[in-house]
Amino acid sequence: MDSESFNTPRLILRELLEEDAEALFPIWSDIRVTRYMKIDTLETLDQAREVIRFLHTQVSEGKASRYVIILKDTNEIIGSCGFETFQTEHRSAKISYELGKHFWGKGFASEALRSILADGFKRYDLHRVEARIEPENDRSIHALHKLGFMREGRLRDVQLKGDRFVDQLIFSLLREEIE
Repeated sequence: MDSESFNTPRLILRELLEEDAEALFPIWSDIRVTRYMKIDTLETLDQAREVIRFLHTQVSEGKASRYVIILKDTNEIIGSCGFETFQTEHRSAKISYELGKHFWGKGFASEALRSILADGFKRYDLHRVEARIEPENDRSIHALHKLGFMREGRLRDVQLKGDRFVDQLIFSLLREEIE
């Protein structure tokens, strides 16, 4: 299990625990949040626990990392972030993140991602980090631009969501672009 934690001016990032399900369930059950995620909108607390158990397995197998994002002022969990996949042979990874609706537009995603990106480039010796974002997800696109990510292109009908395929924009950040 990835036991690292990070402090930023306003946030604490720590490993995701099963007991975080109660705090994350309201976020993961909000259609406004999940419409751009790879999970369906959750309907039960047990589903949140299942998602966390799946993420724990991914982390323990070295395939991913995941952190809860905690607001320092209130000790409230406001979302999660991490490396969704590692491609160690290519020294690359893909990030993903989500925040509760009430915390959008305040710079929290950029602040949290800045910490895990720095760690990823250092600890995992990454050369490249990418993000795949649906074209309508303006807030995420803005957060990535703030971090220096460059848009590389559009992947057409790349992901099946429910009964339809969706496009994704692909963004990347290279090690030398942040050093």
